[in-house]
Amino acid sequence: MYYLCFGDWGENTTLKKQISEMVKSMKPDAVISLGDNFYEKGILSAYDSRWTDFTRFFHLPFYAILGNHDHLGNIGAQIKYKENGWIMPGRFYDHVVKNTHLIALDTFELAPIESIQNSVCMGMDKEECFKRLDYFKQEKQLEWLERTLKNSTSTWKIVFGHYPIYSNGIHGDTPQLQVYLLPLLKKYGVHLYLSGHDHSICHKVDGVHCLVSGCGSRQSHINKIEGYTNLPSKGIAYVKTSDKLEFGFYDFNGNTIMKHILME
Repeated sequence: MYYLCFGDWGENTTLKKQISEMVKSMKPDAVISLGDNFYEKGILSAYDSRWTDFTRFFHLPFYAILGNHDHLGNIGAQIKYKENGWIMPGRFYDHVVKNTHLIALDTFELAPIESIQNSVCMGMDKEECFKRLDYFKQEKQLEWLERTLKNSTSTWKIVFGHYPIYSNGIHGDTPQLQVYLLPLLKKYGVHLYLSGHDHSICHKVDGVHCLVSGCGSRQSHINKIEGYTNLPSKGIAYVKTSDKLEFGFYDFNGNTIMKHILME
């Protein structure tokens, strides 16, 4: 299976058009979307006219998750929507494709400090943000994740969420994911964690290969930090699964700028 992986595509920009053209020309089996699907404040309903911002660009299986911008709108609308390849059966879910286990997370509740800071800056009432985080109860998602990973028999385990565990972009690392999420990924042998949030690309290894691919419609600068793979700030992640796991980044001309291969 061949996937293109990117987040933060919720604005109709030149970058988004470039990515949609790459999807058409490179013909992946599916997209792994990494959140912030609709800027600036999510979407209103499953019938919102802004769904054309998705349907006019993408026409293939599209594994979607929620980003912090999506949480400012009606997240139930994105879960309810079932058309044009859109796949989001819940805030968090999993899907087995051949020998690969795809596990989608809602990091908004797993990193509440990051979420509160972002949401208040974007205009959400602080009390409303606290209520939303309390209602979701992060322990339930973490228990589900551990149960899912423990029972997984797939060769390759790929987890994806909006917030990065590690990033050398503007937002940077997410400490709460390092404390609560990363140990679970290591414990159960997850191979790859994909994220967006920062509008850049990034690769760092800490027991798990952690990738950021958030150039879906915007680009921001990166910081040169020891321990991170030397990459440009702009690109798009890809994943190929077979008897081996290949992943890396393309530039926007489709040239490979990083490639890594794991064997069974």
